[in-house]
Amino acid sequence: MHWRGIFRILHRDLGYLFFGTTIIYAISGIAINHRNDWNPNYSISHREVQLSTPFSIPLSRDDAKSLLTTNGVEATYQNHYVPAPGQIRIFFQGGNATLDQKKKTMLIETVHRRPILGSMVRLHYNPGRAWTWFSDIYSVALVVIAITGLFLLRGHHGITRRGGILTALGILTPFLLAFLYF
Repeated sequence: MHWRGIFRILHRDLGYLFFGTTIIYAISGIAINHRNDWNPNYSISHREVQLSTPFSIPLSRDDAKSLLTTNGVEATYQNHYVPAPGQIRIFFQGGNATLDQKKKTMLIETVHRRPILGSMVRLHYNPGRAWTWFSDIYSVALVVIAITGLFLLRGHHGITRRGGILTALGILTPFLLAFLYF
């Protein structure tokens, strides 16, 4: 078999085999790039409720638990403290609540793991030894896919003409950006 045929088979089969991994890395990479704009691992919801009964400071542990359950928080109480005069912060499993004595309000923040995207981001950050081996194999496969892809087309669109210009641009662009940032 001619080398171009072998390259075509390698390029095609590795592309099929690692399609899912490529999508996972692409989506999670975009999410990680924008982590200053939003949290790709967790969604945080806010809800403010008006308290019907006043509370006093200091607040007992039982009163803090009662305030949570009265206002629809069924999670397990963990702790509470006074961050500022007239405020109490109560921590519960999966979030916290901030009570404001003057406004008579409770701001409830709950944290939920993003089920699919959170898992993708975790894989991107390399969760364990088995994934390290898999991602190393994937990295080698990407190099093979990139190199074999260079030689699939002949003629005007191949590496000696148009493909060569695009390849040069693809190589120079990251170096130019790295130079600008560093």
